[in-house]
Amino acid sequence: MFSFIGYTPQEVAVNRQSTINVSLKGDSQQLNEVVVIGYGTQTKRDATGSISSVKGSTIANMPIQSFESGLAGRTAGVQITVPNGVLNNPPVFRIRGTNSISLSSQPLIVVDGVPTFTGDYSSTNAPANPLASINPNDIESMDVAKDAAATAIYGSRAANGVVFITTKRGKSGAVKVNYDGWVGFSDAYRLPSLLNAQEYINFKTQAVANNPTASAIKYNQINDANGNPVDTKWYDQVYRQGVSHSHNVNISGGSEKTNYYFSVGYSKQEGILKKNDFERINTLFNMDSKLSKLFTVGGKISYSNEKNLSATSSGSLYGEAFNTGGLGRLAIVLPPILSPYNNDGTYNTNGAAMGSSNISGISSLSYYNPVVLLDNNRSNSESNHIQSNIYAQLKPVDWITLRSTYGIDYLLISNDLFWSPKGGDGFSYGGYGTAVSGTYKTWVWTNTAQFDKTFAASHNVSLLAGQEQQRRTSNSFGINRQTLSDDAYNQIQAGWVTNNPSGMSFGENYLLSAFGRLTYNYKEKYFLSGNVRQDEYSALGEKKGVFWGASAGWEITQEGFWKAAHLDNVFSNFKIRGSYGKVGNIGGIGDYTPYSTYASGLYGGASTLYFSNVGNPNLKWETSTKTDVGFNFGLFNDRITGEFALYKNDVNNLILYVAQAPSTGLPTNPPQNVGTMYNKGLEFSVNARVINTKAFQWNSNFNITFNKNEVTSLAPGLNVIQTGIGGGTSETVNQTAPGYSLGQLWVVRTNGVDPATGKRIFVNSQGQNVYYQYYAPTGQYQYSTTPDGATKYANAAGGTAITQATDGVMYANVLPKQYGGWDNTFKFKNFDLSVLLTYQLGFSVYYGSNAGLHDQRWWNNAKDVLTDAWQKEGDTGKKYARPVYGDNVSNGSAIPLDINVFKGDFVRLRTVSLGYTLPAALTSKAKISNLRVYVSGQNLGILTKYPGPDPEVSSNGASSNNSTSSQGVDRNTIGNARTITVGLRAGF
Repeated sequence: MFSFIGYTPQEVAVNRQSTINVSLKGDSQQLNEVVVIGYGTQTKRDATGSISSVKGSTIANMPIQSFESGLAGRTAGVQITVPNGVLNNPPVFRIRGTNSISLSSQPLIVVDGVPTFTGDYSSTNAPANPLASINPNDIESMDVAKDAAATAIYGSRAANGVVFITTKRGKSGAVKVNYDGWVGFSDAYRLPSLLNAQEYINFKTQAVANNPTASAIKYNQINDANGNPVDTKWYDQVYRQGVSHSHNVNISGGSEKTNYYFSVGYSKQEGILKKNDFERINTLFNMDSKLSKLFTVGGKISYSNEKNLSATSSGSLYGEAFNTGGLGRLAIVLPPILSPYNNDGTYNTNGAAMGSSNISGISSLSYYNPVVLLDNNRSNSESNHIQSNIYAQLKPVDWITLRSTYGIDYLLISNDLFWSPKGGDGFSYGGYGTAVSGTYKTWVWTNTAQFDKTFAASHNVSLLAGQEQQRRTSNSFGINRQTLSDDAYNQIQAGWVTNNPSGMSFGENYLLSAFGRLTYNYKEKYFLSGNVRQDEYSALGEKKGVFWGASAGWEITQEGFWKAAHLDNVFSNFKIRGSYGKVGNIGGIGDYTPYSTYASGLYGGASTLYFSNVGNPNLKWETSTKTDVGFNFGLFNDRITGEFALYKNDVNNLILYVAQAPSTGLPTNPPQNVGTMYNKGLEFSVNARVINTKAFQWNSNFNITFNKNEVTSLAPGLNVIQTGIGGGTSETVNQTAPGYSLGQLWVVRTNGVDPATGKRIFVNSQGQNVYYQYYAPTGQYQYSTTPDGATKYANAAGGTAITQATDGVMYANVLPKQYGGWDNTFKFKNFDLSVLLTYQLGFSVYYGSNAGLHDQRWWNNAKDVLTDAWQKEGDTGKKYARPVYGDNVSNGSAIPLDINVFKGDFVRLRTVSLGYTLPAALTSKAKISNLRVYVSGQNLGILTKYPGPDPEVSSNGASSNNSTSSQGVDRNTIGNARTITVGLRAGF
């Protein structure tokens, strides 16, 4: 027997030979891997669609809440952006770009054959991602389908790609027991450096002196109860070191007829924001039983309880960017000369706001005391998630498989919000509480017939025919209560004065489908495949649609000419493949979108109905026509393997809510299938066993994706779509227009600071310099075409000010043009080391927080104002204008400016793990089959020119469909944590 790591063993008869020459062939595990393709499996060698696979073991021990976070950088074509450091916030998940404007661009997630819920199902400040119910330790594999050939089997839901999650199942053999556990420590990092108390007083006093109208404002140093000058580090009041731990036990085994897998897990994680916690208890049971040679049954049931906890707004979720109580914002805006407590130990408050008695001339700061919010408020959600399926399978003959599967996905959400009357948002209400319960249910019944037959030893045919029904319902109700009868109460069931309904909703939809797939290959040389699916969906006007995908492949190494040229000595495999097809998108469409609806209300005490929403009875799917060509290769007995692909996705019938003339009298804008756009790009990945000796191995995986997104048309008469941060109107930085990528940054240009006067120089739409001063002395103007301020500025339309509407330009793209990862695994005897680098390149971020950090009102500032703000005549090359109290224009608070747009390119040291497996000679004495200890780090470092905490963040996240056109904005968002974990894995 001849064997070596990474090669197929060969057994050779010695007979009487004195010399034996053996050439071992590479054991290409990648090609022999079984991948999920939707209602079935296929070996990687036979696949002609674009499918990438990631083993569950790669993310099993990571300190993440849901599996998507762990996919970053693991496979080509997949972009994962973790939008902020709030626990259990859904990552932004994109496959081959962003493929919609108003609908979701998240892929369809199928867990053990049942499509599951995605997004944020919480109605509080603590996000609830349903995918967190899937314990990463229970995942066997994650298969990512990208092109039409691989996804069309899911038809109307496949435009954004499909991700198949397969949980672990038992195997025949003795009972195996495994334990995995870790303890972790998380910290905030790269926080902006802020002015301390003395620096703040000096700088802000200078700003007041530069504005004669603000002479009454004075900043006074006070002492605390111990007689020490107050110098509050608000970071310490808001952030903490999070301590987390996780424990998982699984038991598996089986006989020739019955296999089982059972697991139970507990995880408790603390975020870097105080009182932001995540706690999960989960269990999973999978079983398969062969009742006879013909009949097999099996099933799965999993249950998870997740508690998503928060005291108040982080300022980081969708719609929170400008919250006056957002913790991320309060930590950088509050002056260091204020204390959270008065010297008598009471909270330092002034009504709802922060107390500011030592800043004279200002009536109120309007922002809240975060300590009051953290001590007294809560904003929690609790999820109970049940996922289950049962199946019966009949094989009347060995080449026919009949299968029926029934699955459910039940998500039960309880939301609990309380605002204390002691300060913040609850003050004006006299106390405020909301409790909302939501029930979201899905059932899926699938019936398939699979035929697999080989004819004449060369023609391999596989045919799948199936029918599926899915029904999804949602039902939520709640109560809002205001004005506590006693301030000591903090429960929704306590005494309150005012009661209002809250969170009332009902919805249902139905999907009826028929589908089929045919695959054929001749001698593992020529491959053909086709998928077709007809969907009929209740939430559309044009309910029925047909979607399809076709693909072909050619394994050239099986050809005689290839071998004759001795290319088989270099290439162990080389398969050219291509696919084409049409798929759809319905993600985010409301259940009753095609219909015009009425809402109920009261008028004069009597119940009424009023026209509330305009539907479109002709509404149909968004459609994506996908083209994919590429090749897979293996070199030197598969010592090196890789994939290359070119793709194009033309998106048509985009659903846009098009504004109508006011004279129509419509209450809302009707949805219409009008827009078009495309994504096109290139993917490349390579895997190499760089060093492969018995004592030392080095495996390396590198992948890169180049993607270009462009909107090609909107609705007739609709030239642009503007998207506010968090969907609000406080600030609009993203604008979508034909000829540009989605959500292009739309800002006003500047030309530095005038070295003679310290005035900000704006550039208007005509390219003309316009000088701005917040305080204009008599005879001068705020906006002037000359540095001395004596010449009043007026644009062609007669306007006398620089505005975003008239002078904003499409400035920079927010979608990365390149992204990927480089994963390296090293093994030396019993030691192992893994290092994962991820990167995103070719994009920009609007650092809106930077505008606030240089706002010249009472807000605290970044320390760089001491060196980078203009001070005196002759100061050249300064970034920030002359400090003038009240100026919120020059540095970008009032108008989005190019000075706050930065390149977001980064290379992140995402994961490093060092482990040691104890020798079997030691562990066997304790009846332990394997024992590994390890230390791991997440987000240990980042190489970037972006000055904010994290270029990967997004104020809009993934919780709203609208976020597809409003990415690349960092406004008061908290960055991701740096985490160190120590763990142990033991098998018995």
